[in-house]
Amino acid sequence: MMKALAVQACVEVRREIQGTEEMITEIYYDMKLFENEIQVRNERIPLKSVFDISYFIKDREKDVIGFLYLHTKSGVQTYYVKEKPIKLIEIYKKLIADR
Repeated sequence: MMKALAVQACVEVRREIQGTEEMITEIYYDMKLFENEIQVRNERIPLKSVFDISYFIKDREKDVIGFLYLHTKSGVQTYYVKEKPIKLIEIYKKLIADR
């Protein structure tokens, strides 16, 4: 298998109520950028189906969750991130520019 050009850590946040307490669980997984596709968990998204990648972080404080958006032919897919996806976006834009 080819090596990923960029890897972005994403997080899924689950909130559960147990009795009178709220339990928050964070599950981490990777978004991997390859030359021809992006892989997220068991999903493969061809790069030709991706129009753009962007992100938004509302608050600049540490450990604040930001939003990573994949703009695709089938709509915008949102992922949660704790680290800025700068490398992923830069490499994606370079791949697209070189085509």
